[in-house]
Amino acid sequence: MDADNRPVWDGQRRGWLESWYCIIHDPASRAGFWLRYTFASPLEGPAFAALWAFEFRPGTPPVAAREVFAEGEFSADPHTFGLRIGRGSLATGLASGRIDEAPCASWNLSYKPSPITYFAAPPLVRAFSRAQFSIPTPRTRFTVTLRIAGRTYALDNAPGCQGHFATPSIGPWTWAHATEFEEGPGFAEAVSPGRGLLASVGVAWDGRVWPGNTLAALPGSGCEGTGWKRTFRAMTVEGPVAWEVESRPEIMVGVEYQDPSGRRQYAYNTLLASSILHLDGKTLHSRGTTVFEITSELPRLDVPISLRAPRAPQPASSHP
Repeated sequence: MDADNRPVWDGQRRGWLESWYCIIHDPASRAGFWLRYTFASPLEGPAFAALWAFEFRPGTPPVAAREVFAEGEFSADPHTFGLRIGRGSLATGLASGRIDEAPCASWNLSYKPSPITYFAAPPLVRAFSRAQFSIPTPRTRFTVTLRIAGRTYALDNAPGCQGHFATPSIGPWTWAHATEFEEGPGFAEAVSPGRGLLASVGVAWDGRVWPGNTLAALPGSGCEGTGWKRTFRAMTVEGPVAWEVESRPEIMVGVEYQDPSGRRQYAYNTLLASSILHLDGKTLHSRGTTVFEITSELPRLDVPISLRAPRAPQPASSHP
């Protein structure tokens, strides 16, 4: 939905991070792709933006590509949904980008936007929070031409989603998303901040919705587990939801982030996790097609860091 994709950042606010992303799965190769457009305005130093591209292929290490752009090389209109970052752009149902720093990547894609946005937080919480975490298109089909690390993909009718988040700070969280189930079309979204005492868990499947992102559902929610396995739980008005998500270190990519305040955070993500979803006496499976991310304040030893925290480059006009 356009309104929920519009930039929150006004181009001047300090201490802000905002990102839009497309997640795409290729049923033929079982590969997954994560394409991101990011603005960052730290408390100290100039604002900058970046294009990101990740490739996850079964049996091979993930590929992480990124190029950072200085002020003057990116723009966004807060009154419409339209972004420009370097050689990339994002608008309603359309996205393109090109990363010239190795490993190189480029893409052109189109998709059908969703009329309904999934929000991680209840309306009352969103009204008093500066942070926003939403999935304006929680499930769609992509037409994509993508090249990354020398490999070319031409995809049609590939399942995925498009999301948006904006925040003044990066804290610890655990996140999962699925747009494909072996038992039928639908989606599941779960996010848990901090130590997992609360979780937002929402499911849409077979024409029904289990809304785990309401005030009533939060007291009975949570996220538990250790290592690369987590279980999200929520008590919705449609009944209880339990979602077991599991990954392995060899299919994760590690990324170092810098909070707008300067603090470091480490995120570990894959698009190839597997999950089992229990609801209303039914069991749904997403084998190798679940998005899974865990963050920590210290780096883990079992997954290398592929991308370090970006720094703002000098504007092109200042180069000799």
